[in-house]
Amino acid sequence: MASRQLLALGVAVVAISVGGLTRWWLAPARPDSSGPRARESTLERLARMQREAPPDDAPAQARLATEWMREGLRSADPRHLMHARVAARRALLADPERVDALKVELLLLHHDHQFKDLRDAALRLTEQYPHDAFFQGLLGDAELELGRYDEGEAAYARMMDLKPSHATYTRVGYLRLLRGDVDGAISVLKLAATSADPRDGDTVARALCELGDAYLAKGEPDTAFEYFTVALTHAPELDRAHAGRGHVLRARGQADAAVEAYRAAMTARPQAGHRAFLADALSAAGREREAQAEYVLALQDTAQDGREQARLLLDLGRDVAQAEELARRELTRRRDVFTQAVLAYALVSAGKVEEARPLMQAALSLGTRHARLEYVAGLVASASGERDGARLHLDAALRGFPPLPPRQAERARELLGAMAPPSGTVSAQGQRME
Repeated sequence: MASRQLLALGVAVVAISVGGLTRWWLAPARPDSSGPRARESTLERLARMQREAPPDDAPAQARLATEWMREGLRSADPRHLMHARVAARRALLADPERVDALKVELLLLHHDHQFKDLRDAALRLTEQYPHDAFFQGLLGDAELELGRYDEGEAAYARMMDLKPSHATYTRVGYLRLLRGDVDGAISVLKLAATSADPRDGDTVARALCELGDAYLAKGEPDTAFEYFTVALTHAPELDRAHAGRGHVLRARGQADAAVEAYRAAMTARPQAGHRAFLADALSAAGREREAQAEYVLALQDTAQDGREQARLLLDLGRDVAQAEELARRELTRRRDVFTQAVLAYALVSAGKVEEARPLMQAALSLGTRHARLEYVAGLVASASGERDGARLHLDAALRGFPPLPPRQAERARELLGAMAPPSGTVSAQGQRME
């Protein structure tokens, strides 16, 4: 197929969460620039729409669901997502074929991590609406979360055939990053950035953040920092841009500046990931009491995300058995490389090295460049007595992004130090090690 050839060549055909959920769903609505309603805040406008929309008016309820969904994804406020859920169901009760309400239902499945249900629903809707690229994109997102990367690529290729756009380019770019093809990802993500509506500052800023993430994966943090900084000139409250800057600042050893960047990300969009990064930066800055308070809150914030709660428990050295149980349960819902790595992390922490090894091999099979994957791979290799592999992975973990939490960075350095040849011994290349 022509589109598959383009994917293979890395040209014009070249995000959930996965990162696909908040990647280029719909352009944000532009409020009226005149009249008394121009001064309405977004929430005031949504509250008014909710009051004015009859419960049995399918078009009005579908519009309301779409607007609440957009605001819920932007703010991470579960109340907004609940409003979207109610409005979408009202719309579908009145008109079961209401396509925009069906799209909101799929996005809610993605948000709730119901990826098998998302795949089944998206597959049905791609058959029912074969010319709608949106459903192909959500099908591809579900396939990636389920670890079905070839199937996800095929869905994205069909999406590209139907509607080449920044939404499609971003998804293909993300998949290329997962596969370790960083240069290919960058070329496609530049297409995503140039195809974004220049009047839509938020979309342009997100495109720049995608490129920033890709340059972090490439090991060029200074370039990434420039992209995140320029993104903030388009969307000053974009959480991803602040968090990206925080990653680079922490890698530079500027822990206090990183704290402020992560605080800005938290203010813009409160979520557990940002809070955990904030706690890491506080710990790196020697502000341990503040860090522990943020870690406690981050654990509370991960209550609905078993994978992230398991990872955080392991990072903090708490309740390995619970972390393993959470990670095993999560692996029944999604089988992507990050979920496999978290379970491997739990297993090696529990001393179950033989069970951890094949999981970690699967997690590394795509070639994804990510500090956390490298760190767990280093732990597994070290526990397996594979010194060369452990050195390779732990060194990559310490140089990679996002930066490891201080506790894990210290552990990686300890393991590397323990494996270093004694001073004065001869290396395999015949050179004296001083």
